[in-house]
Amino acid sequence: MVIRPMIAADIDAVYALAQKTPEAPHWNRSAYEPCINGNQADSMRYVGWVADEAKQVAGFLVAKLVAGICEIESIAVAEDVRGRGIGAALMTAATSWAKSQGATRLELEVRASNATAIRLYERFGLRLEGLRARYYIDPEEDAVLMGKALDAVENFEEKRVASRPPEC
Repeated sequence: MVIRPMIAADIDAVYALAQKTPEAPHWNRSAYEPCINGNQADSMRYVGWVADEAKQVAGFLVAKLVAGICEIESIAVAEDVRGRGIGAALMTAATSWAKSQGATRLELEVRASNATAIRLYERFGLRLEGLRARYYIDPEEDAVLMGKALDAVENFEEKRVASRPPEC
């Protein structure tokens, strides 16, 4: 299994997987298109990764970076390959990317009943930060808000600028 950036040829498979996954948001197909290049306006960027197993999309993750906060927007793993570390590998990719982009926080919301996902996020250091009552529909359910601070990355541009000595 390889985790790689989402490309245009993946969108149909990502869309199909999302539609088969009750826990995933059911976006329209075009909602995934901004994820394939990650080069949107500096103020907000979407990025996506896929878990490629034998040339098949076994899972995907979509994240949004805005104002130094990386929000996991959607993550799904095909039912027949769950429990094999694919979700963790996708989270690792997203967390590493967020840090490399200078994000200071990682956030997400998850269905309150999705204990497996909550345990995964807790392993990545995310903690309960709140609840959104009746956030999800079909079925109606509360969202658990989770988040964590991200460690600074040594080569992040702002850190280098901030570490320069004051000019005389």
